[in-house]
Amino acid sequence: MKKLIVLFAALLLLSCGTKEENTADTKASVIEVMTTPIYESSQGNTAVLYADYLGTRKVDSVSVGDGITERESIQVDSLYTFELQEDAPFISYITLWTEGIRNDIPVFKSNTKLIEIPYDGNFKNVRIKGEFTNWASKELQDNGEQLVYKATVPQGKFQYLFLEDGKEETLTGNEPGVISNGMGGFNRLLDNSRLADPAQLFYGEILDQAFTFQASAPLDQLVVLYENQLIEAVKTTNENTYTVQLPKKDFSKRISKTQLVRVYASDANGRTNDLLIPVQNAQVVEDPTQLARNDFHAQVLYFMMVDRFLDADKANTKPVPDPDILPKANYMGGDLAGVLAKIKEGYFEDLGINTVWLSPITQNPEGAYGLWPEPRTKFSGYHGYWPISNTKIDYRFGDEQLLKEIIEEAHQRDMNVILDYVANHVHEEHPLYKEHPEWATNLYLEDGSLNTERWDDHRLTTWFDTFMPTLDFSQPEVVEKMTDSALYWVTEYKLDGFRHDATKHVPETYWRTLTQKVRNNTDRPIYQIGETYGSYDLIRGYVSTGMLDAQFDFNQYDAAVSAFATKDGNYVNLTETLQKGLEYYGHHHLMGNISGNQDRARFISYASGDVTFDEDAKKAGWTRDIVMSDSTAFDRLGMLQAFNMTMPGVPVIYYGDEYGSIGANDPDNRKMMKFNGLSDREKNLRQLVQELVHLRRNSMSLLYGTTQVMAENNGLLVIKRSYFGEETTVLFNENAISMNIAGNDARFRESGTAINAIETDKYLQIKPGNFMILQFKNKKSNTPN
Repeated sequence: MKKLIVLFAALLLLSCGTKEENTADTKASVIEVMTTPIYESSQGNTAVLYADYLGTRKVDSVSVGDGITERESIQVDSLYTFELQEDAPFISYITLWTEGIRNDIPVFKSNTKLIEIPYDGNFKNVRIKGEFTNWASKELQDNGEQLVYKATVPQGKFQYLFLEDGKEETLTGNEPGVISNGMGGFNRLLDNSRLADPAQLFYGEILDQAFTFQASAPLDQLVVLYENQLIEAVKTTNENTYTVQLPKKDFSKRISKTQLVRVYASDANGRTNDLLIPVQNAQVVEDPTQLARNDFHAQVLYFMMVDRFLDADKANTKPVPDPDILPKANYMGGDLAGVLAKIKEGYFEDLGINTVWLSPITQNPEGAYGLWPEPRTKFSGYHGYWPISNTKIDYRFGDEQLLKEIIEEAHQRDMNVILDYVANHVHEEHPLYKEHPEWATNLYLEDGSLNTERWDDHRLTTWFDTFMPTLDFSQPEVVEKMTDSALYWVTEYKLDGFRHDATKHVPETYWRTLTQKVRNNTDRPIYQIGETYGSYDLIRGYVSTGMLDAQFDFNQYDAAVSAFATKDGNYVNLTETLQKGLEYYGHHHLMGNISGNQDRARFISYASGDVTFDEDAKKAGWTRDIVMSDSTAFDRLGMLQAFNMTMPGVPVIYYGDEYGSIGANDPDNRKMMKFNGLSDREKNLRQLVQELVHLRRNSMSLLYGTTQVMAENNGLLVIKRSYFGEETTVLFNENAISMNIAGNDARFRESGTAINAIETDKYLQIKPGNFMILQFKNKKSNTPN
């Protein structure tokens, strides 16, 4: 079993605006959530919706930072439109003034570039799809010499494929400029990487109502925000070191006791990494126990499918009595009483979980639907994603009182509860659809083809199946009805957030309307995380102050599966994906880092080789019994869990992944949860996950630290997270040769077995296929050697 090792070792002012604008004011910003950056549009003028930031408040005036030109000709009461000058800095800001209070929003200059991608094959009917098309197929153009596609892409590397006569080209991996897709195949690679890296920012010292930070090189632009208001950073006598003094602000009416300071900077090569500093009572937070459960960066989520978790009430165990449904696709009896029992038992507390995510619990139909051909079976709505009501709890799970008791018990134990909510579609038996069939999109397209599973080319209208109408949110009454239904759950119950199903299939107007309603009608922070498979731009398009807090990072998960489930010793794609995510979502994002989910084969079964990347994982789950043939897969799942628990974002454990539940895809990945009768391997993994979760929640460097890839080569990946005096380094080793890390006064634990503190001049060894975590505290500097 791999070891979790924790080593403890004991005068230029860059102004953010005019002097008048930077005058300290005791009035705090009226915006109580972080003002997410505005990204310059590559299509021309960039627009800001006032309501995203201010809700129903009126804007008195708008002022802008360097390089921004107001487009007065098209400014309206609800919308502010601007453009960035050609020589604008990479970082700027706009200020919305309301009631005499400033509210600042960072603005990021676009780094996109138009690149022509040529097609050199022999086919005439050719299309292209890739990350930059959201994997929807697009036509190529004839430039007179050859077929080309003009792609507008930001800095980074992007995968794509050509479609020849309607079929995806098959690449062997021997072609130039291709990369593994992480699922047994290969994609072409468009490389638009930076020519040179920008400077890096590092935390310095914590002072009384102040702190310092350093830059690795001179900066061109610096924007520091204290709860969405610009403050000054003063360059000290030490080169590239800055001091930030926290001004007096009145936060007495704020919901959260934690305020956030953000540092953005740039130089000639682009934006640097950003810094995020939690503050309480004008003092930088050093102790993670000061953080509350509603400090979203401190969350660790646990997702269970309610029907498959624990059956604690046999009276409501009622499978659909239809012989056409095989047991694997029917209700198994898990219920809200089971969730409550495990909360009271302390299962989640022992594991370190502070946010429980419930699968949908609204009423689902009684009958059998859908069809799987081999073996022939229909399905029940045990999963909860076929609603026939948006507010009534399914009697097979429990009732309103049980849900309220779950929330109350969780809150007493300092845990959040978030609910999976389905807005995109309803079941055909839903009264809403029966009364208003015109509120659904068309099942058939204009060409007569079925509009089902058209995930990308018709993503806002496609149906998931012929019995699941997708709602037409282009109709205002549909938006109002469905946002009111979602609002019910956080006003009737003290829930702490939502997981939103099928986010990309619902237009932005729904998310904006819902978020405004939630903020106007609740008295607590509500965390909203979405589910979108697609390009980085599409995923980020739903993450903003006016919409969602986060989405699941499926791109990083795919890269992590490829890196840790295989034994090829290649961490290149994982490293690039990690860095691209930081670039796109911010270095302190709230994206969900998953160990698995209900729509993928279990990671551990890929790692054991019992499910292969080049097969249909769903078919595998129906046509053969998935077993555990290689127990080193437990170590590999431990590596994935270690990666998720030490990287920026919010770690998410899919139920059963704490001990290594096996399975192919749906529904084989939705087995009944095991609490007893675990093997030694399963017990050891659960112990390891417990230690990782507790390390995560008790390390400021893992919650708010900088992220540096220190090494990535020869099967070794080394990543360092740093926060003021605390530094955590995680090392993943896939090399055939064991490596040594010098260690003194080492204190560590092997999962399940306590090992005493040792003092030695010897070395700590990382065996192949293992990881190591080292943590130093009270270091004088976090700047790299």
